[in-house]
Amino acid sequence: MKNERLFSDFPPFSNKEWKAQIEKDLKGKPYEDLIKENVLGSTTEPVYTSSENLYLPNARRGVKSENNDWAIYQTIQLSNDTKSDNTEILDLLNKGLTGIKLKGDPTADTLLNIAPEYINTEFSDYSSLEQLSKVIAHAFGKEKNAYQIHLNFDPISKAAITGNWSNKKQELLPGIDAIKGFADYKGLRVFTVNAGIYHNCGAGAVSEIGLALAQAHEYLVELLESGISIDDASAQIKIELAIGRDFFSEIAKFRAFRMLWSRMIEEYNPKHSCSKSIVINAQTSEFWNTVYDPYVNMLRATTQAMSASLGGVDGIEVKSYNSAWEEGNEFSHRVARNVQLLLKEESYFDKVIDPAGGSYYIEQLTQELAEKAWLKFQKIEKKGGFIGLVTSGNLHRELQEEASAQIAAFEKRDIKVLGVNLYSNQNEKALDRFAISAIKDEKNKFDFSPIQPIRIVGKAEEERLSKELEEIK
Repeated sequence: MKNERLFSDFPPFSNKEWKAQIEKDLKGKPYEDLIKENVLGSTTEPVYTSSENLYLPNARRGVKSENNDWAIYQTIQLSNDTKSDNTEILDLLNKGLTGIKLKGDPTADTLLNIAPEYINTEFSDYSSLEQLSKVIAHAFGKEKNAYQIHLNFDPISKAAITGNWSNKKQELLPGIDAIKGFADYKGLRVFTVNAGIYHNCGAGAVSEIGLALAQAHEYLVELLESGISIDDASAQIKIELAIGRDFFSEIAKFRAFRMLWSRMIEEYNPKHSCSKSIVINAQTSEFWNTVYDPYVNMLRATTQAMSASLGGVDGIEVKSYNSAWEEGNEFSHRVARNVQLLLKEESYFDKVIDPAGGSYYIEQLTQELAEKAWLKFQKIEKKGGFIGLVTSGNLHRELQEEASAQIAAFEKRDIKVLGVNLYSNQNEKALDRFAISAIKDEKNKFDFSPIQPIRIVGKAEEERLSKELEEIK
Protein backbone atom coordinates (compact mmCIF):
# COMPACT_ATOMS: atom_id res chain seq x y z
CA MET A 1 0.00 0.00 0.00
CA LYS A 2 1.50 3.28 -1.07
CA ASN A 3 1.66 6.22 1.27
CA GLU A 4 -1.09 8.73 0.57
CA ARG A 5 -1.86 12.13 2.01
CA LEU A 6 -5.30 11.35 3.38
CA PHE A 7 -6.21 14.98 4.09
CA SER A 8 -5.02 16.55 0.84
CA ASP A 9 -8.62 17.34 -0.11
CA PHE A 10 -8.97 19.56 2.95
CA PRO A 11 -7.22 22.90 2.39
CA PRO A 12 -5.47 24.49 5.39
CA PHE A 13 -7.03 27.58 6.93
CA SER A 14 -5.14 30.49 8.41
CA ASN A 15 -5.83 31.94 11.82
CA LYS A 16 -7.38 34.96 10.09
CA GLU A 17 -9.83 32.73 8.23
CA TRP A 18 -10.77 30.86 11.40
CA LYS A 19 -11.36 34.17 13.17
CA ALA A 20 -13.58 35.41 10.33
CA GLN A 21 -15.67 32.22 10.48
CA ILE A 22 -16.04 32.49 14.25
CA GLU A 23 -17.15 36.13 14.01
CA LYS A 24 -19.70 35.09 11.39
CA ASP A 25 -21.07 32.37 13.68
CA LEU A 26 -21.24 34.85 16.58
CA LYS A 27 -23.73 36.93 14.56
CA GLY A 28 -22.43 40.33 15.49
CA LYS A 29 -20.86 39.59 18.86
CA PRO A 30 -17.16 40.51 19.06
CA TYR A 31 -14.54 37.77 18.83
CA GLU A 32 -12.86 39.23 21.92
CA ASP A 33 -15.83 38.10 24.07
CA LEU A 34 -14.55 34.54 23.70
CA ILE A 35 -11.06 35.36 24.97
CA LYS A 36 -10.78 34.33 28.61
CA GLU A 37 -8.29 35.92 30.99
CA ASN A 38 -7.58 34.47 34.41
CA VAL A 39 -6.94 36.45 37.56
CA LEU A 40 -3.15 36.33 37.09
CA GLY A 41 -3.16 37.56 33.50
CA SER A 42 -2.93 34.44 31.33
CA THR A 43 -5.32 34.34 28.38
CA THR A 44 -7.11 31.55 26.56
CA GLU A 45 -8.08 32.08 22.93
CA PRO A 46 -11.17 30.37 21.46
CA VAL A 47 -9.09 28.73 18.72
CA TYR A 48 -5.46 27.85 18.06
CA THR A 49 -4.13 26.95 14.63
CA SER A 50 -1.02 25.52 13.01
CA SER A 51 0.04 29.04 12.00
CA GLU A 52 0.68 29.67 15.69
CA ASN A 53 2.42 26.36 16.25
CA LEU A 54 5.77 27.74 17.27
CA TYR A 55 8.86 25.66 16.63
CA LEU A 56 10.02 25.69 20.20
CA PRO A 57 13.39 24.28 21.30
CA ASN A 58 13.45 20.57 22.02
CA ALA A 59 14.37 21.23 25.65
CA ARG A 60 10.69 21.62 26.45
CA ARG A 61 10.16 17.92 25.72
CA GLY A 62 12.74 16.72 28.24
CA VAL A 63 15.45 14.10 27.87
CA LYS A 64 13.51 10.90 28.47
CA SER A 65 14.32 8.56 25.60
CA GLU A 66 12.46 5.30 26.22
CA ASN A 67 9.30 6.14 28.15
CA ASN A 68 7.67 8.73 30.40
CA ASP A 69 8.40 7.01 33.70
CA TRP A 70 8.74 8.98 36.93
CA ALA A 71 9.53 8.21 40.57
CA ILE A 72 6.62 7.75 42.99
CA TYR A 73 7.53 9.61 46.18
CA GLN A 74 6.29 9.71 49.76
CA THR A 75 7.67 11.67 52.69
CA ILE A 76 8.59 9.50 55.67
CA GLN A 77 9.02 11.16 59.06
CA LEU A 78 11.93 9.53 60.88
CA SER A 79 11.74 8.74 64.59
CA ASN A 80 14.25 7.75 67.24
CA ASP A 81 13.55 4.08 66.52
CA THR A 82 15.97 3.26 63.71
CA LYS A 83 14.79 -0.33 63.30
CA SER A 84 11.14 0.73 63.03
CA ASP A 85 12.02 3.42 60.48
CA ASN A 86 13.93 0.94 58.35
CA THR A 87 11.07 -1.56 58.47
CA GLU A 88 8.59 1.13 57.40
CA ILE A 89 10.79 2.25 54.50
CA LEU A 90 11.23 -1.28 53.15
CA ASP A 91 7.51 -1.97 53.53
CA LEU A 92 6.56 1.17 51.57
CA LEU A 93 9.03 0.32 48.82
CA ASN A 94 7.35 -3.06 48.48
CA LYS A 95 4.00 -1.26 48.16
CA GLY A 96 5.02 0.66 45.08
CA LEU A 97 7.20 3.60 46.09
CA THR A 98 10.20 4.22 43.87
CA GLY A 99 11.28 7.39 45.66
CA ILE A 100 11.58 8.11 49.39
CA LYS A 101 11.90 11.44 51.18
CA LEU A 102 13.38 10.89 54.61
CA LYS A 103 12.52 13.75 56.95
CA GLY A 104 14.87 13.99 59.93
CA ASP A 105 18.26 12.59 60.88
CA PRO A 106 18.91 9.10 59.49
CA THR A 107 21.61 6.70 60.58
CA ALA A 108 23.36 4.05 58.52
CA ASP A 109 20.98 1.49 60.03
CA THR A 110 18.00 3.53 58.81
CA LEU A 111 19.24 2.92 55.27
CA LEU A 112 19.99 -0.78 55.78
CA ASN A 113 19.07 -2.98 52.78
CA ILE A 114 17.87 0.00 50.76
CA ALA A 115 19.19 -0.43 47.23
CA PRO A 116 19.99 3.11 46.04
CA GLU A 117 20.63 1.92 42.50
CA TYR A 118 16.93 1.08 42.06
CA ILE A 119 15.18 3.99 43.78
CA ASN A 120 15.48 7.73 44.34
CA THR A 121 16.55 8.65 47.86
CA GLU A 122 15.99 12.14 49.26
CA PHE A 123 16.69 13.76 52.60
CA SER A 124 15.21 16.84 54.28
CA ASP A 125 14.97 18.62 57.64
CA TYR A 126 18.21 17.08 58.88
CA SER A 127 20.28 18.77 61.59
CA SER A 128 23.64 18.85 59.81
CA LEU A 129 24.57 18.44 56.16
CA GLU A 130 28.07 17.41 57.23
CA GLN A 131 26.72 14.62 59.46
CA LEU A 132 24.26 13.50 56.77
CA SER A 133 27.12 13.25 54.28
CA LYS A 134 28.97 10.92 56.64
CA VAL A 135 25.89 8.72 57.06
CA ILE A 136 25.39 8.43 53.29
CA ALA A 137 29.05 7.63 52.70
CA HIS A 138 28.91 4.94 55.39
CA ALA A 139 25.61 3.43 54.22
CA PHE A 140 26.10 3.53 50.45
CA GLY A 141 29.88 3.61 50.12
CA LYS A 142 31.85 6.08 48.02
CA GLU A 143 32.26 4.15 44.81
CA LYS A 144 31.74 5.82 41.47
CA ASN A 145 28.08 5.24 40.68
CA ALA A 146 24.91 6.87 39.43
CA TYR A 147 22.79 6.62 42.57
CA GLN A 148 19.88 9.09 42.47
CA ILE A 149 20.41 10.82 45.81
CA HIS A 150 19.12 14.32 46.56
CA LEU A 151 20.23 16.13 49.71
CA ASN A 152 17.71 18.97 49.27
CA PHE A 153 20.09 21.60 50.61
CA ASP A 154 18.12 24.81 50.12
CA PRO A 155 19.13 27.62 52.50
CA ILE A 156 17.45 30.36 50.43
CA SER A 157 13.98 28.79 50.59
CA LYS A 158 14.52 28.18 54.30
CA ALA A 159 15.43 31.84 54.75
CA ALA A 160 12.31 32.92 52.86
CA ILE A 161 10.16 30.93 55.30
CA THR A 162 12.00 31.77 58.53
CA GLY A 163 12.77 35.42 57.77
CA ASN A 164 16.41 35.02 58.77
CA TRP A 165 19.61 35.18 56.69
CA SER A 166 23.27 35.80 57.54
CA ASN A 167 25.28 36.04 54.30
CA LYS A 168 25.48 34.06 51.09
CA LYS A 169 28.99 32.71 51.57
CA GLN A 170 28.27 31.39 55.05
CA GLU A 171 24.85 29.93 54.20
CA LEU A 172 25.96 28.13 51.02
CA LEU A 173 29.38 26.88 52.17
CA PRO A 174 28.13 23.53 53.60
CA GLY A 175 26.55 22.71 50.24
CA ILE A 176 29.71 23.53 48.32
CA ASP A 177 31.76 21.37 50.70
CA ALA A 178 29.30 18.49 50.22
CA ILE A 179 29.62 18.75 46.43
CA LYS A 180 33.38 18.46 46.65
CA GLY A 181 33.13 15.59 49.13
CA PHE A 182 30.78 13.62 46.89
CA ALA A 183 32.54 14.20 43.59
CA ASP A 184 32.37 10.47 42.81
CA TYR A 185 28.60 10.30 43.25
CA LYS A 186 27.47 10.96 39.68
CA GLY A 187 23.75 10.90 40.47
CA LEU A 188 23.90 12.88 43.69
CA ARG A 189 22.51 16.41 43.75
CA VAL A 190 23.16 18.60 46.76
CA PHE A 191 21.08 21.71 46.01
CA THR A 192 17.32 21.87 45.57
CA VAL A 193 15.19 24.86 44.62
CA ASN A 194 11.96 24.23 46.50
CA ALA A 195 9.83 26.65 44.49
CA GLY A 196 6.66 24.76 45.38
CA ILE A 197 6.47 26.81 48.57
CA TYR A 198 5.97 29.94 46.48
CA HIS A 199 2.96 28.32 44.82
CA ASN A 200 1.60 27.43 48.26
CA CYS A 201 2.00 31.08 49.24
CA GLY A 202 -0.14 32.20 46.31
CA ALA A 203 2.19 32.39 43.29
CA GLY A 204 0.76 31.64 39.86
CA ALA A 205 2.49 29.58 37.20
CA VAL A 206 4.46 32.49 35.72
CA SER A 207 5.76 33.65 39.08
CA GLU A 208 6.61 30.12 40.20
CA ILE A 209 8.73 29.55 37.09
CA GLY A 210 10.41 32.95 37.29
CA LEU A 211 11.16 32.66 41.00
CA ALA A 212 12.50 29.11 40.62
CA LEU A 213 14.79 30.18 37.80
CA ALA A 214 16.09 33.21 39.72
CA GLN A 215 16.77 31.18 42.85
CA ALA A 216 18.51 28.44 40.86
CA HIS A 217 20.66 31.12 39.25
CA GLU A 218 21.79 32.32 42.69
CA TYR A 219 23.03 28.82 43.48
CA LEU A 220 24.56 28.42 40.05
CA VAL A 221 26.57 31.65 40.26
CA GLU A 222 27.88 30.80 43.72
CA LEU A 223 29.00 27.35 42.59
CA LEU A 224 30.78 28.84 39.59
CA GLU A 225 32.53 31.40 41.79
CA SER A 226 33.72 28.58 44.07
CA GLY A 227 35.56 26.97 41.15
CA ILE A 228 32.99 24.39 40.08
CA SER A 229 32.48 24.12 36.31
CA ILE A 230 29.15 24.95 34.69
CA ASP A 231 28.65 21.28 33.76
CA ASP A 232 29.24 20.10 37.32
CA ALA A 233 27.27 22.98 38.84
CA SER A 234 24.24 22.28 36.66
CA ALA A 235 24.33 18.62 37.70
CA GLN A 236 24.11 19.60 41.38
CA ILE A 237 20.74 21.39 41.23
CA LYS A 238 17.26 19.89 41.34
CA ILE A 239 13.98 21.79 40.98
CA GLU A 240 10.86 21.13 43.05
CA LEU A 241 7.62 22.67 41.79
CA ALA A 242 4.04 22.44 43.01
CA ILE A 243 1.16 21.37 40.77
CA GLY A 244 -1.73 23.81 40.51
CA ARG A 245 -5.38 23.34 39.56
CA ASP A 246 -5.25 24.50 35.92
CA PHE A 247 -4.73 21.22 34.06
CA PHE A 248 -3.29 22.55 30.80
CA SER A 249 -1.33 25.43 32.32
CA GLU A 250 0.45 23.04 34.64
CA ILE A 251 1.47 20.78 31.75
CA ALA A 252 2.84 23.85 29.97
CA LYS A 253 4.55 25.09 33.15
CA PHE A 254 6.89 22.12 33.41
CA ARG A 255 7.67 22.28 29.69
CA ALA A 256 8.32 26.03 29.91
CA PHE A 257 10.70 25.65 32.84
CA ARG A 258 12.81 23.13 30.94
CA MET A 259 13.03 25.58 28.03
CA LEU A 260 14.20 28.43 30.24
CA TRP A 261 16.67 26.31 32.18
CA SER A 262 18.26 25.18 28.92
CA ARG A 263 18.38 28.78 27.72
CA MET A 264 20.03 29.98 30.94
CA ILE A 265 22.67 27.22 31.03
CA GLU A 266 23.46 27.75 27.36
CA GLU A 267 24.63 31.28 28.19
CA TYR A 268 27.49 29.75 30.22
CA ASN A 269 28.75 27.62 27.30
CA PRO A 270 28.71 24.14 28.85
CA LYS A 271 30.92 21.46 27.31
CA HIS A 272 28.16 18.86 27.39
CA SER A 273 24.65 19.32 26.04
CA CYS A 274 23.25 17.19 28.86
CA SER A 275 24.10 20.03 31.24
CA LYS A 276 21.13 21.90 29.78
CA SER A 277 18.72 19.30 31.16
CA ILE A 278 17.31 19.50 34.67
CA VAL A 279 15.67 17.16 37.19
CA ILE A 280 12.18 18.42 38.06
CA ASN A 281 10.11 16.88 40.84
CA ALA A 282 6.56 17.92 41.63
CA GLN A 283 4.24 17.92 44.63
CA THR A 284 0.48 18.26 44.60
CA SER A 285 -0.75 21.65 45.76
CA GLU A 286 -1.53 22.56 49.34
CA PHE A 287 -2.89 25.96 48.29
CA TRP A 288 -6.03 24.34 46.84
CA ASN A 289 -6.66 21.73 49.53
CA THR A 290 -9.77 21.88 51.68
CA VAL A 291 -10.70 20.73 55.17
CA TYR A 292 -14.40 20.55 54.41
CA ASP A 293 -15.41 17.83 51.94
CA PRO A 294 -11.82 16.51 52.06
CA TYR A 295 -12.35 13.52 49.78
CA VAL A 296 -12.59 15.95 46.86
CA ASN A 297 -8.88 16.53 47.52
CA MET A 298 -8.36 13.06 46.04
CA LEU A 299 -9.83 14.28 42.75
CA ARG A 300 -7.69 17.41 42.81
CA ALA A 301 -4.58 15.36 43.51
CA THR A 302 -5.38 12.99 40.66
CA THR A 303 -5.73 15.68 37.99
CA GLN A 304 -2.66 17.45 39.35
CA ALA A 305 -0.60 14.26 39.15
CA MET A 306 -1.88 13.79 35.60
CA SER A 307 -0.69 17.29 34.65
CA ALA A 308 2.76 16.71 36.12
CA SER A 309 3.21 13.33 34.45
CA LEU A 310 2.06 14.66 31.07
CA GLY A 311 4.45 17.57 31.61
CA GLY A 312 7.32 15.08 31.86
CA VAL A 313 8.50 15.52 35.45
CA ASP A 314 11.00 13.13 36.99
CA GLY A 315 9.22 12.48 40.27
CA ILE A 316 5.83 13.15 41.87
CA GLU A 317 4.65 13.23 45.46
CA VAL A 318 0.88 13.14 45.88
CA LYS A 319 0.05 14.65 49.25
CA SER A 320 -2.51 12.89 51.45
CA TYR A 321 -6.08 14.13 51.05
CA ASN A 322 -6.12 15.02 54.77
CA SER A 323 -2.78 16.86 54.79
CA ALA A 324 -4.54 20.19 55.42
CA TRP A 325 -5.10 19.24 59.05
CA GLU A 326 -2.85 16.28 59.86
CA GLU A 327 0.22 14.41 58.70
CA GLY A 328 -1.84 11.69 57.09
CA ASN A 329 -2.54 8.10 58.08
CA GLU A 330 -2.12 4.64 56.60
CA PHE A 331 -5.29 4.92 54.53
CA SER A 332 -4.64 8.40 53.11
CA HIS A 333 -1.04 7.53 52.29
CA ARG A 334 -2.19 4.38 50.49
CA VAL A 335 -4.69 6.36 48.42
CA ALA A 336 -1.97 8.88 47.52
CA ARG A 337 0.38 6.11 46.36
CA ASN A 338 -2.34 4.33 44.43
CA VAL A 339 -3.23 7.46 42.47
CA GLN A 340 0.15 7.26 40.78
CA LEU A 341 0.08 3.49 40.43
CA LEU A 342 -3.25 3.79 38.62
CA LEU A 343 -1.87 6.46 36.29
CA LYS A 344 1.00 4.14 35.41
CA GLU A 345 -0.45 0.65 35.49
CA GLU A 346 -4.05 1.34 34.39
CA SER A 347 -3.81 4.50 32.28
CA TYR A 348 -0.27 4.09 30.87
CA PHE A 349 0.73 7.69 31.51
CA ASP A 350 4.30 6.45 31.79
CA LYS A 351 4.44 5.05 28.24
CA VAL A 352 4.33 8.10 25.95
CA ILE A 353 6.91 10.90 26.07
CA ASP A 354 5.46 14.42 25.93
CA PRO A 355 2.01 13.42 24.63
CA ALA A 356 0.94 17.09 24.67
CA GLY A 357 3.69 18.01 22.20
CA GLY A 358 2.32 19.36 18.95
CA SER A 359 -0.96 20.52 20.47
CA TYR A 360 -1.43 24.05 19.15
CA TYR A 361 -2.88 25.17 22.47
CA ILE A 362 -0.24 23.56 24.69
CA GLU A 363 2.63 24.76 22.52
CA GLN A 364 1.30 28.33 22.50
CA LEU A 365 0.66 28.22 26.25
CA THR A 366 4.17 26.89 26.85
CA GLN A 367 5.59 29.78 24.87
CA GLU A 368 3.41 32.34 26.68
CA LEU A 369 4.42 31.12 30.14
CA ALA A 370 8.09 30.95 29.13
CA GLU A 371 8.12 34.51 27.77
CA LYS A 372 6.41 36.00 30.83
CA ALA A 373 8.52 34.00 33.29
CA TRP A 374 11.75 34.99 31.50
CA LEU A 375 10.78 38.66 31.85
CA LYS A 376 10.17 38.12 35.57
CA PHE A 377 13.55 36.41 35.91
CA GLN A 378 15.27 39.31 34.14
CA LYS A 379 13.48 41.81 36.36
CA ILE A 380 14.70 40.02 39.49
CA GLU A 381 18.26 39.89 38.17
CA LYS A 382 18.27 43.60 37.31
CA LYS A 383 17.23 44.43 40.87
CA GLY A 384 20.08 42.49 42.45
CA GLY A 385 19.03 38.86 42.30
CA PHE A 386 16.79 36.52 44.22
CA ILE A 387 18.44 36.87 47.62
CA GLY A 388 17.84 40.60 47.47
CA LEU A 389 14.19 39.95 46.62
CA VAL A 390 13.87 37.74 49.70
CA THR A 391 15.80 39.84 52.22
CA SER A 392 14.11 43.10 51.18
CA GLY A 393 10.71 41.63 52.01
CA ASN A 394 9.58 42.16 48.42
CA LEU A 395 9.06 38.44 47.86
CA HIS A 396 6.67 38.41 50.81
CA ARG A 397 4.80 41.39 49.37
CA GLU A 398 4.59 40.00 45.82
CA LEU A 399 3.26 36.64 46.98
CA GLN A 400 0.71 38.34 49.21
CA GLU A 401 -0.53 40.36 46.24
CA GLU A 402 -0.93 37.29 44.03
CA ALA A 403 -2.61 35.32 46.82
CA SER A 404 -4.99 38.21 47.56
CA ALA A 405 -5.95 38.44 43.89
CA GLN A 406 -6.80 34.74 43.79
CA ILE A 407 -8.69 34.84 47.09
CA ALA A 408 -10.71 37.85 45.88
CA ALA A 409 -11.61 35.94 42.71
CA PHE A 410 -12.62 32.95 44.84
CA GLU A 411 -14.84 35.14 47.03
CA LYS A 412 -16.55 36.52 43.90
CA ARG A 413 -16.94 32.95 42.61
CA ASP A 414 -14.81 33.70 39.58
CA ILE A 415 -12.69 30.86 40.94
CA LYS A 416 -14.75 27.89 42.05
CA VAL A 417 -13.58 25.28 44.53
CA LEU A 418 -15.68 22.14 44.64
CA GLY A 419 -17.06 21.51 48.12
CA VAL A 420 -16.51 25.07 49.34
CA ASN A 421 -18.12 27.69 47.09
CA LEU A 422 -19.54 25.14 44.64
CA TYR A 423 -21.83 22.26 45.69
CA SER A 424 -20.86 22.61 49.33
CA ASN A 425 -22.51 20.44 51.97
CA GLN A 426 -23.59 22.98 54.58
CA ASN A 427 -24.61 20.19 56.95
CA GLU A 428 -21.05 18.84 57.13
CA LYS A 429 -19.24 19.30 60.44
CA ALA A 430 -15.47 19.54 60.53
CA LEU A 431 -14.72 20.84 64.01
CA ASP A 432 -12.68 17.76 64.88
CA ARG A 433 -10.38 18.38 61.91
CA PHE A 434 -9.25 21.79 63.05
CA ALA A 435 -6.46 22.14 65.60
CA ILE A 436 -8.09 24.13 68.40
CA SER A 437 -5.45 25.74 70.59
CA ALA A 438 -4.68 29.03 72.23
CA ILE A 439 -2.83 31.47 70.02
CA LYS A 440 0.64 32.00 71.36
CA ASP A 441 2.18 35.43 71.18
CA GLU A 442 5.56 34.32 69.91
CA LYS A 443 7.98 37.19 69.54
CA ASN A 444 10.18 35.81 66.82
CA LYS A 445 12.95 38.00 65.54
CA PHE A 446 12.93 38.39 61.78
CA ASP A 447 15.56 39.98 59.60
CA PHE A 448 12.79 40.55 57.02
CA SER A 449 9.16 39.57 56.40
CA PRO A 450 8.92 35.79 55.93
CA ILE A 451 6.60 34.27 53.34
CA GLN A 452 3.53 32.44 54.62
CA PRO A 453 1.88 29.40 53.01
CA ILE A 454 -1.90 29.70 52.92
CA ARG A 455 -4.92 27.96 51.44
CA ILE A 456 -7.26 29.81 49.11
CA VAL A 457 -10.28 28.53 51.05
CA GLY A 458 -8.78 29.25 54.48
CA LYS A 459 -10.88 32.31 55.32
CA ALA A 460 -14.11 30.76 54.04
CA GLU A 461 -13.54 27.62 56.08
CA GLU A 462 -12.77 29.64 59.21
CA GLU A 463 -16.15 31.35 58.83
CA ARG A 464 -17.90 27.98 58.60
CA LEU A 465 -15.97 26.80 61.64
CA SER A 466 -17.11 29.88 63.59
CA LYS A 467 -20.73 28.96 62.83
CA GLU A 468 -20.09 25.44 64.12
CA LEU A 469 -18.69 26.84 67.35
CA GLU A 470 -21.71 29.14 67.74
CA GLU A 471 -24.04 26.15 67.42
CA ILE A 472 -22.21 24.38 70.26
CA LYS A 473 -22.56 27.30 72.68
